[in-house]
Amino acid sequence: MTPSFKAVAQAVEVRRSTALAAALGAALAAACCGVPTAAARGGVFAPHEGAPTYHALDGYAPRWQAQVEDGVDMARAFWGSYGPVHVWIAGEEPGQGSPAGARDAFVDEYCRWRGAGAAHDPADLRRRATERFLDVVERGDAEAYLSWVDEFEQPAAELVFLNVHKWWFARDPIPDPTLRGVHEYTHVFQKAFALTPTWMMEGGAVFAEAWVPYVAGRCDQDVMVQRLLRSAKQAQRATEQGFSIADMEDIDRASEGARGFYRELAYDAGAWAIVALVHRSPSKSVTALRDAFYPLVDVLGWQRALRRYLGLAHERAFYREVEALLAAPVARQRSVLRGLRR
Repeated sequence: MTPSFKAVAQAVEVRRSTALAAALGAALAAACCGVPTAAARGGVFAPHEGAPTYHALDGYAPRWQAQVEDGVDMARAFWGSYGPVHVWIAGEEPGQGSPAGARDAFVDEYCRWRGAGAAHDPADLRRRATERFLDVVERGDAEAYLSWVDEFEQPAAELVFLNVHKWWFARDPIPDPTLRGVHEYTHVFQKAFALTPTWMMEGGAVFAEAWVPYVAGRCDQDVMVQRLLRSAKQAQRATEQGFSIADMEDIDRASEGARGFYRELAYDAGAWAIVALVHRSPSKSVTALRDAFYPLVDVLGWQRALRRYLGLAHERAFYREVEALLAAPVARQRSVLRGLRR
């Protein structure tokens, strides 16, 4: 029998609480031995029992929400439930327009929600909502992203999915809109902890697109492996030009040259940095990454947490290991992926 989401989430929280206590204990022990620790900084979002709230444009085929929701639910079952989360889904397929009044109703719903958090100029809020959602839909662009609304007492996550039908292909073992749901909700989990570098944010979400469906039983190990091998190949476009994830710690401070390889460095090489982080750890466990590493980031900051978690003197040593793994033969990369533990 497949366990209920509530049962899975409760099990995740028990494991997380145990690991968090261990991480905090390790950090406090280090402090007692004279190693300074950073104050716990925390993230934007918080543990949240409630399921995400979905808002869909009337007339956009329900299957697109179902596919996105499937991915979000898979990610929540693995990472845990954080938020609160509001999911906004809109699109228009060829020959399928929206019913009369549907677009106004969608914008009205968004404005009511945002208006409950702070005072806004109604006309300005409506204009911005129209530009963010409906104008993009009309242009035919496909978008998926996380933003957050910090005007509420507890900041809320906005997951936005527009024209996701354009990413659906019958040949895909898992629908791409589902993987987009996994990707964007992974950012909600990540933003529940202290600041991490660009490569860890985007690379972690790309890694999750491969890993989460695998551990959920939605694909076999070969699908997971092949997806990440494609990322390794794509990352080579940047590494062959002398760039590495060290050049993508902060996209806002990256050089112009590194920004030209944003996708390859942040997403593709970043995914392999997560592979290396898990592979290099004593447990080789992705669950330990979730339950021990991320809580340690809150205590020490990401750089000290990385060094402590892997037993390294400096993060530069880790960067060299990532570079070596990306340059390794495919057989070696495949072996590393198959050795990752749940």
